[in-house]
Amino acid sequence: MAEEEKKKKVSPIKKIKIPKKLMGEKFIKQTDLALARAKISFSAQEWAGMFVIIGIVLFLVLTVIFNIIYGVVGFGISLALMVMWPRMQADKRKGAIEDSLPDALHHMAVAIKTGLVLESVIMEIGEADYGPLSEEFAQVVLEIKRGRTMRDAFLNFALRSGSKDIVRAINLLLEGMESGGPISDVLDEVSEDMKSTKEVKQDRKTFTSQQISFLAMASLMAGPFVMGVVGALPEIMEAAMAGAGGGAGAPAVDMAEIYQVVDALTVYVILQAISSAIMMGVIMFGEFKSGVKFMIPMAIIAYSVYSVVKYIMPSAVSIF
Repeated sequence: MAEEEKKKKVSPIKKIKIPKKLMGEKFIKQTDLALARAKISFSAQEWAGMFVIIGIVLFLVLTVIFNIIYGVVGFGISLALMVMWPRMQADKRKGAIEDSLPDALHHMAVAIKTGLVLESVIMEIGEADYGPLSEEFAQVVLEIKRGRTMRDAFLNFALRSGSKDIVRAINLLLEGMESGGPISDVLDEVSEDMKSTKEVKQDRKTFTSQQISFLAMASLMAGPFVMGVVGALPEIMEAAMAGAGGGAGAPAVDMAEIYQVVDALTVYVILQAISSAIMMGVIMFGEFKSGVKFMIPMAIIAYSVYSVVKYIMPSAVSIF
């Protein structure tokens, strides 16, 4: 009966699955890991199926309203979101854990100094209000109750987080505990080490803010604005020729070819925003993949600025 009830409660969205052969084992493993780290209750096949359906709907709607190019872009954005959204959510969760862990370790050190044993302190953190970190500590407690050693439970937590800083902190903590030193001192030392690492990262962001600002302004404002002005020229030319009466001696202009150039400008604006996002990730975090989470927002902003300028420029020219 319980199994039948579970089957009835399954969301219709989760019934749409992409076959494993079309996705590949490596991609499925990576997506399943990202979904688990983001605490999204979908399998990789279910997640891909949902976004493929969304992409097909976007493709049909945008193709009917505009043209097939917009349809392909809509489908591409859906696939990009499929890959990027769980990773963005996982990174957000990882950041929250990294921010909370130093304070939680200090909390643990103080609690141990008052006479509590480590197991009780871990349970206390699991029940406290440290957001995702408390959830992870509650999972550590659950694994210990099921028979795992404390070392294995903490190592599993570090691997689930996907954070190099947390893996390093947990390894330092376990080494300190195994060396036989006072646990409270070890916890404080690891807490201070994480705070120092966080300060170094913050300093790096501060020092690179000028470069980031330049990239953002160039790819989100200056570039799209100039391309929008250029993209509006065909419409301005048509209006000018219509106003001049299209005299018999006027040279023939193939507007279809000009509009193809305008379509190329649209692609350029989007690609410029995407490449700037990647460069921002490298500058800020030293990693190519860190810029991936900026891609879609920056592409949307750049395209919006380009479209607005392209739309209002003919009216602005006619006024003057």
